[in-house]
Amino acid sequence: MFRRKKGIVLVVVITVAVIFAIIGFATLSIAEQEINLARIEADRIKAFYYAEAGLAKLSEALQYPAAGNLNEVLAKSIGQGNFSVTLDVKQKPCLAVSTGKSGTIQKSISVQVNFLSPPFENALFAMNGSGGNYTFQLRGIGNPVAGGGNTEKGGKDIIRGNVFVDGSVFMYEESSVNPGPAPNQWSYNGDVKATGSVSVAGTSSVSGSVSQNVDKPAPVDLVSMDYAHNNTHNVAKIFSDAGVTKGYLPKGNELRDIFVKNPSGMGSECGSTTGDDYFIEPSTGGVAGGSPKESKTPLHMGNDRIYYVDGDVWVHNKATYGFNMIDGKVTIVATGDIHICDNLAYADSNSTLGLVALGKYDGAGKVISGGNIFFGDPQYGTMYTVSAMMFAAKDFLFNTDAISRISAEPTTGFTVNGCFGAMNQVTVNRDWYTKGSGKTATAEVARYDAAASKWVDAATGTQLTLTEFGTLRHYQMVLNYDDRVRDQKTQPPGLPRGGGTKIFDGFSKWKEL
Repeated sequence: MFRRKKGIVLVVVITVAVIFAIIGFATLSIAEQEINLARIEADRIKAFYYAEAGLAKLSEALQYPAAGNLNEVLAKSIGQGNFSVTLDVKQKPCLAVSTGKSGTIQKSISVQVNFLSPPFENALFAMNGSGGNYTFQLRGIGNPVAGGGNTEKGGKDIIRGNVFVDGSVFMYEESSVNPGPAPNQWSYNGDVKATGSVSVAGTSSVSGSVSQNVDKPAPVDLVSMDYAHNNTHNVAKIFSDAGVTKGYLPKGNELRDIFVKNPSGMGSECGSTTGDDYFIEPSTGGVAGGSPKESKTPLHMGNDRIYYVDGDVWVHNKATYGFNMIDGKVTIVATGDIHICDNLAYADSNSTLGLVALGKYDGAGKVISGGNIFFGDPQYGTMYTVSAMMFAAKDFLFNTDAISRISAEPTTGFTVNGCFGAMNQVTVNRDWYTKGSGKTATAEVARYDAAASKWVDAATGTQLTLTEFGTLRHYQMVLNYDDRVRDQKTQPPGLPRGGGTKIFDGFSKWKEL
């Protein structure tokens, strides 16, 4: 009996021991699984961060060439993990995929890589949307010669930066295309590209490469920018909400010292347009002397602002010669035309200005009105220097009447610190001659016909007579590319994107794969 009880106790002890062993093994197994799951989750998180690190490295390489060579694939190890980035700049839109790996876990992130449109990659970007033969000419000798009053004639054309022309380029005399201004950290060498021919004659020179018969870039899709919603200040709405149809905004409004709407002293200018007109002009005036070449009137534009203006924009002040003390970092977008009649210059190296003549569009995305930049003042002639990054959806027209579209002879050449371009045509008529004599004499645009080696009337193609040739005069163009547009820290906000491959403008449409 006693032995039977001892046997039962032994069986119970063994059974309990087995149960505890099973529970122990199960607990250890669960703990091991939990550890593995925790390790896997940690690797997932690390892999995601490694993928983000890859995008950060890509952003640095795209924006700052000194950070390292940008290849089709970027790869780097970080601790026990690594990332690799694939980028295809040829596909539209451009996409990048960054894959991070930690242990056996991989995580991938896809992003759309945005670039500014091609005009901002060049000092001069001249399209030819209207078709036909188009030749952009550069010429001139020496420095401008002062005449009576504020006039200056002559001088060699100088472009510091790259040039693209949808048509042909003809250079002669002492004109030159040179590397971008110092420090030129992105190495703009002074390249000239044309869909037609490039002729470099006389003592003219091109410092960079010359490319002929290149492909035409796709039109810039300004409609997709949706500036009506993608802005920081809808200027027309701000005036409307304040009940202002004419004059300045009420005191205390932050735009009171930037814009005035349909001012009474500009009746002829306002009457020449179909919509409202907004003049860049501080309410306090602040006119501090100056001269046709140098106005000392300050203009505080604000920082990181996109001003969307439903109407025409004017830089035209009869009390001063412009604004040579602009501070801020802004872009002004106009649904009408932009008229630059006076000087614009920056107050400091941190200030930048973008000007986009957007225009208005039909349902097919075609410009139906506006979209031009009228550059220069055919009546008063007080524009010498303009600092801005300018782009026109239609035409860039020098010293042209906004109503008749007829060019008038300038009184001086000009200097641009920035860039300018247009999707339709850049018309900068700087060669003029006198036709006729006495009271019937008129100033007409001249053009050098390189194929025939003769000077002709630009409108009729008729060769100039010896007398007419003797009256020929040229007005200098100096164009200094502002490569601060390459840096997101200094470029004006909201410049048109799309089609380019050189000026990185951030990521969008993040997607975890």
